Amino acid sequence: MAEDKLDLPLASGANISVTSLQNPTLITSSQSEEYQHRLADVSSRATVSDALNILFQQDKTGDAVPITADLLYKAVQGRIQVKVKAGASIVEAAGFAALVCWEPPEATAKQSWHSEEEIDEIATTRPVFAQFLRDMQDCKIRTLGKEQKYWNMSLMARDPLRKDKGAVRAVIEPYVARARKEGVPIWLVAANERARDVYQYFGFRVVGIVWSYPKGRVDGDGQKGVPTWCMVCNWPVEKV
Repeated sequence: MAEDKLDLPLASGANISVTSLQNPTLITSSQSEEYQHRLADVSSRATVSDALNILFQQDKTGDAVPITADLLYKAVQGRIQVKVKAGASIVEAAGFAALVCWEPPEATAKQSWHSEEEIDEIATTRPVFAQFLRDMQDCKIRTLGKEQKYWNMSLMARDPLRKDKGAVRAVIEPYVARARKEGVPIWLVAANERARDVYQYFGFRVVGIVWSYPKGRVDGDGQKGVPTWCMVCNWPVEKV
C-alpha cells in the first residue's frame, strides 16, 4: 500500500484504492448526512438480532416493544451524529457494502469520560446500559489510562444483503496501518463472537470482557449474561 494513501485527511471524501487486496476495493470517507444515514441504515439492519442491541433496547423501551431495524435506526443515528460532531468520519467500501465510523485521536479527546454522577443519572432510566458504560470505561482506563491518545473504531457493519469480497478488510486495514504509522493504539468494542474473531484477524486482541444482564439480574444468579469484548490494536504502541 502506498504510504501517501495513509496521509489523506480522514474526511477528505476522496476515493482511495486499497491496493493490498487481490481484488482492489474502492473506499471513500465523508461526514455528510448521506453517509451518516447509510451507516445507520446498514448498522440497524445488520445488528437487529444481536443480543446486546436487544438487551439495550429492552432496557430503554421495555420487553413488550418489538425490536426492529426502524427502532434501532434512530438510536444509531443519534450516536453517529455525536461522533461526527466531535470529528469522526464514516468510511465505506464497495458502494456501501461495508461501513465503519472512525474516530481519530482529536475526536476521542473531545469525548470526556463519564463521571460516576453522570452514569448514576443514566442508571435512573437505563440501568443495564449504565452498568455497561461503567464497566467498559473501567476496562479502557485500566488498559490505556486517561491520557493516552487513541483511535476509536465503532459501528462496523456489513450490509446483510451484500456479498462483496474484501469490503470489510478495505474499511479496516488502511486505518490500522495509519494508526501504527502515527504511533497510537486503536480501541473498539465487539458485540458478538463473529465480530471479535474478525477483529482478531486484523491484529486486535481482547483486553477485557464486559457482561451485561437484564434489569434486576446480576452475575451469578443463574441468568445468562451478554458478553462484550473490549479490544485494542497496536498496544503497546509499535510505531512504523
